[in-house]
Amino acid sequence: MTDGKAGRRVHEEEPDVHFQSANGVQEGVNNTQVNGGSAASRAPLVKPSVGMEDLSGQLPPEIEHISEGFLPLANIVTRLVQDTFNGLTDCINDMSHLTVPQRDEDTTASAPQINVQKKQRMLIFAQERRAQFIKVLVLSQWSRQAEAVSKVIDLGRWLERRRKLYDGACNWLGELARIMELERMPNPDLKTALEVLSLGEVPGLPDLGYLPPQPLSPQKLLKALRGINTQLSLRLHLHETIPSAFRNYSVANGRVTFKVPNEFEVDLSIADDDPSTQLYFIDCRFTFSPTSAELPEGPLRGELEHRVNEVLSHDGLDGCYRFLHNYVLSHKINILRHQAYRLSQEKWSEHLKVEAVHRSLIVQYWVGRPGGKNWIELGIRRRKPIRSSWCHQEEDEAHIGIRWFRAGKETGDVPVNFNDKDLSIEAVLKKIISAHTDMIFNEITAKLRESQLYSKNILRLKRRQSVAEPAKSRLYVQLTASQSCTIMQETMTGRLALLPASSLNSRAERELNGLMSLEKEASSRIAQLRAITACDELENTVKCRGWEVLKSIRLSQESLKQQFGSDTLKASFFRKGSWNTQWLLAFTASLASDLWWIVELNDRTSKSNSTVTLGPSIRAAFRVPVNGAGAASKALSVLDLTKLECTAAGLISQFTDTRQLSIQNFPHRLVRHIPNTLDSELPALYVQFPDQRAQKFQKSPQPSTIPWKSQTVRISFMGVDASKSLATHLVVAQRGSAALRSQVMESVIGEFVKFHPKSGAFAFCLRSPVGQSTIPAVLDRLARVQRLIDYTTTLQAFKLKGQNLGLDHLEFTYAPESQNCRVKISFTSDMLPQFALNHGNPHLRIQDQLTTLFRRTNGLDQVIHFLQLSLPLMCAFVAIEAAHTNDTVTILPRSADWYQVRYQDPPGRFDLRLRRRREKLMWFVRHLGLEKGEEQDRRVRDQLDSIIRGRGESWAGVNPGIAATLNGIEALLKRIDDIFLQVRPAEPTPTSEKQDFKGQKRKADDSDVVVLE
Repeated sequence: MTDGKAGRRVHEEEPDVHFQSANGVQEGVNNTQVNGGSAASRAPLVKPSVGMEDLSGQLPPEIEHISEGFLPLANIVTRLVQDTFNGLTDCINDMSHLTVPQRDEDTTASAPQINVQKKQRMLIFAQERRAQFIKVLVLSQWSRQAEAVSKVIDLGRWLERRRKLYDGACNWLGELARIMELERMPNPDLKTALEVLSLGEVPGLPDLGYLPPQPLSPQKLLKALRGINTQLSLRLHLHETIPSAFRNYSVANGRVTFKVPNEFEVDLSIADDDPSTQLYFIDCRFTFSPTSAELPEGPLRGELEHRVNEVLSHDGLDGCYRFLHNYVLSHKINILRHQAYRLSQEKWSEHLKVEAVHRSLIVQYWVGRPGGKNWIELGIRRRKPIRSSWCHQEEDEAHIGIRWFRAGKETGDVPVNFNDKDLSIEAVLKKIISAHTDMIFNEITAKLRESQLYSKNILRLKRRQSVAEPAKSRLYVQLTASQSCTIMQETMTGRLALLPASSLNSRAERELNGLMSLEKEASSRIAQLRAITACDELENTVKCRGWEVLKSIRLSQESLKQQFGSDTLKASFFRKGSWNTQWLLAFTASLASDLWWIVELNDRTSKSNSTVTLGPSIRAAFRVPVNGAGAASKALSVLDLTKLECTAAGLISQFTDTRQLSIQNFPHRLVRHIPNTLDSELPALYVQFPDQRAQKFQKSPQPSTIPWKSQTVRISFMGVDASKSLATHLVVAQRGSAALRSQVMESVIGEFVKFHPKSGAFAFCLRSPVGQSTIPAVLDRLARVQRLIDYTTTLQAFKLKGQNLGLDHLEFTYAPESQNCRVKISFTSDMLPQFALNHGNPHLRIQDQLTTLFRRTNGLDQVIHFLQLSLPLMCAFVAIEAAHTNDTVTILPRSADWYQVRYQDPPGRFDLRLRRRREKLMWFVRHLGLEKGEEQDRRVRDQLDSIIRGRGESWAGVNPGIAATLNGIEALLKRIDDIFLQVRPAEPTPTSEKQDFKGQKRKADDSDVVVLE
């Protein structure tokens, strides 16, 4: 109770508890594990906050004070008083109902009893209220010591949390003991082993007397299969009720095969001669395509076999057919669904929408077309029940049916016969779309024939239909006496196309494709096609200057007013050949002024024979601030067009960059006070990219005239490269001078990156197509520069010097005393590093393992550390292979820290592993047993035993092997190899020699072959 408040509710989540085992693995209460390395390099379990670092050397933090859930004491007293008053009122009302009856002979006897009841009622009420007020009195006394009580509550809560942590630790230790019990290796049974080795048998083991079954001969197997065939035939003819769908069957090879056309074939067999027992599932094959002929081995086959056997045990062959029939129908729907999804992701991409609802498939076509939705629905339907002459039950045959919806309304007659043998959703769609196209052309033809020109055959109409190919359906419309157009509808998009291609037909085509209902409005748009005129003088002028005139883009008057202003009368669209197809340059004419605009389109563009076909919508339009180029009374000159192109390209580039930065939530700003070489004075773009390597508690940056000076990149538009028609951008970045070493600057200074040694700033130029964002290229270049700085810093930390440094490659020597220890790292376009070693490198045998280590850790320091610590071992391997020229020794690298050395003559095997012993990395060499059929030489065994029991300068024998330091492993392996060299047979002296890793001459084979595992 604190400050007159009573009661409290505490809801607090327990923190995660982690413990650390002896092997360097951190584990939590819920068996969570955190990988860790050595004790020196392992990170702490919980990263200390800034406040904890500031409190180092002071008193421990206070116990958490709980202040939530308190209630004022005044509220309790008020409620108790109110409740007492209400209870007293109820008590008085109850007592008033206990009245004394009228005076008679029983009045004297009943009056005392009623008075006693009233007194009892009043006493019970007073006793209950007294108990409640005593509780309030106790609470009020405790509230006088609120501070002490609050501390007791906090202490109790803290002790409860400690108890839970202790219980969690006990549970974790118990779970660890239980898990380690399974890992315990049992003691060897030496007694049984001695009996087997000495007597060849174990008398103590009981002999159960099992006799193995004799294998069946081919004659017996054939006889058994024939017997099963006979039993199956008798059972099917006499005892089984075969459904009508299973009338086509055959008995062979001990199984009966039921064949359902265009669905499946199922093999069943018996397990007993008793006809009352069930049939069992053997195999199932599908008889339609596309699908696998047989069921693959796996969970699916096992589940199907279990379900079919269960159905056979309850419902017999009829249930088996119904189950497999429904399964095949569902499988066909799934195949059609996968085909539809594949079409929507490949050539029908963005024009098809697929939705699966239970056992039905809904495919919406012409998704991009305006107006009502069009779709087909494939599902499982049931025919009307029929009564078979050989069966006493009605059969409700299920099949796959099609429903067709046009503009949201169902079409009753579906002109498609579904092929259930060769499943193809594309064929179904083409047939449906062909029927839909024919209906559209029928409506257009009917409405055009209502006019005088086409009803009196002054202008002709001709229509050609196709059932399976929508692209072959045509509607020929004669526009004038000398010109006509052909209307066709694209299969995938549903867009209408007018042929031959011209400016008039392109505008009409655009208007037609923007209609909500082609059946109702297309005829009026085709009639307006005859009244459209040619392009104006501006299009011819800019076309002579090398600009591309996009005649196919024709917007309606409403669209022109919406995009370019209400006073716009006409618009023409142009594009430079090197620009992104999503961006255009538009010229609008009106009574007020003529303006230039940059226009961004929603849909992608596609070029074919210099004809551009664009989507119907414009995403955005922005005005280009130019002087002179937009004057209506002035002809455009070459200089005006050049300035216009440069300014428009700069605006497009900056717009795409700012949009990309806004999507990625990068802080950016356009600043105009930086002078620019362009007359339009385009602003410079300042961007603050996130730096993951920055300190979390970084101090405030130094004052500067521009924002974010220490973490900001400036991107300036420098114009358009006339030779390549690419936008040129200058990127200037600021980094700390301490991070840029002289070695890095000398290696990277060139045409790509320029460094300033004093300030630490660097700059580079980027060229990109107009309309393409430069932000990914800037991030990529900055990442490459930072990567080179990090790797160079790592080399300097190991006191190594890079020999060939660049943004895409890195080469260095990790053993300065030898030139054979060179490493080359290359970075491909996908930033995946390629790790390569030079020929003759002692680590060449583990190049793949080093590559995996480098890619997994993404750090050069661990690879260099491992190369240096394993160099003596690799040198020892090279020396051993040089001493054994007849391939009498084999070195097998199991991993980067695990190897096996195998000798053939005399035989011997050794296992080498890198382990930590007494907080120190050491190589452990263990002599493995010989393989079956090999015999150990006595001299080799005696000398190896002496090494295992002995001790050297940098190695010592430990049971059951030898432990050697990192530098002492070479001497140890040389001593072991000398043992095998002394006892092996004499070898012929080779005539050729070559040098080993350290420059000493060694014997060589006919060819120097490097074998990599």
